[in-house]
Amino acid sequence: MAGYRFLFSMMVIFSCLTPAAAQTPAPSCPDEQTLTRGARTALVKAQNFMTEKKMPQAAQALEAFIREHPDKNHAYVAYTLGCLYLELDRAADALIQFEKTADLCPAYAPAWQNLAKVCFDLRQYSRAGMALEKSWDLTGRSNHMLYFQAAVAHISAKTPEKALPVLAFLCSGRAGAPKENWVTLYVQTAIEQKRSKRAVKTVEQLLTQPEPAPFLFRLATVLYLEIPDYRKAAQNLEAYGLVTALQRDEQKLLADLYANLGIPAKAAQNYEKVIAIKPCCTIFEQTASCWFEACEYDKALDAAEKGLAAYPESKRLWQVKGWVHYEKQDFSPAARAFGKACALDSRDINTLFLHGLCACRAGDRDSARKALTRAACHNRYKTRALALIHEMESGNI
Repeated sequence: MAGYRFLFSMMVIFSCLTPAAAQTPAPSCPDEQTLTRGARTALVKAQNFMTEKKMPQAAQALEAFIREHPDKNHAYVAYTLGCLYLELDRAADALIQFEKTADLCPAYAPAWQNLAKVCFDLRQYSRAGMALEKSWDLTGRSNHMLYFQAAVAHISAKTPEKALPVLAFLCSGRAGAPKENWVTLYVQTAIEQKRSKRAVKTVEQLLTQPEPAPFLFRLATVLYLEIPDYRKAAQNLEAYGLVTALQRDEQKLLADLYANLGIPAKAAQNYEKVIAIKPCCTIFEQTASCWFEACEYDKALDAAEKGLAAYPESKRLWQVKGWVHYEKQDFSPAARAFGKACALDSRDINTLFLHGLCACRAGDRDSARKALTRAACHNRYKTRALALIHEMESGNI
């Protein structure tokens, strides 16, 4: 199965952007009481500029305060300036301010979240993943979207081994009902890390829940194909098809699985569904062949004739038609069908011999003699072909 990709998105948090929002700080927020008079004045001035939508001037007001008081660091000032830099598309400068905020107030979750956002924008994916995990931890491990985005960051940093335990937790049920993109990314990562069996256990556990989501059956199919366990892959894909209309490729995969498992009747039934979606010569050939293998001769003949109506140059369909008539001991139409197949591929000596054999059984001695004489030129068929010719000349046939 092909592989899945995800877009990272993060809302910038401005909960403490202004002094007004900071007047009722949440737990772990920077301590407002430690603000100096100068810092308060600078923040109020910046707030006034922001109210007027003058973001560059707001940033300049805080920059001026920092230049004049380089030793008066405060998390509110750094965080507010970082958010302003984000508004001004100055990601590298914002990164410095959010890092300073996190250093001054390590338990301040919004700083870590915005730090992660900036790192991701700057393609510093490893640092983004670390910051997102820190944010998730600081917010009580309840905002699981942050944890999922941490996994995406680890994968973007080409360290999927760090993402795997994160995704395993999110899909374990301990984080509540997992979202489809969580499980999909987990399965994709597990396959790439050669940990498919571990992922199978997780998906199987989710499938035991009441009314499991349909996508779980599809992902189970992908995992069982990887292990491989084609029987369970077919079972899960069929279960998926009971609740969701299968796409053509999925329907063909299900038919191919049953054919591989040696269940030709079920394979043929599913190939017929593929034909109903979009027919092609190969699928007609597979359908007819599977019906023949299942000894459903009438269905095999019907599939072959329908296929030949659209694809008269199919050697395989003519062969199946010949085999069906041969099994029914209808030797004359069998000979004609094998003859058509021979005309399409003169190098197929097996079909040439069958054409001669059926013509012989049908009493068409001229056609039989020509075909068998040609077949006798090949060591594999020489003895049988000459024996049939001898029987015809002796009048025993």
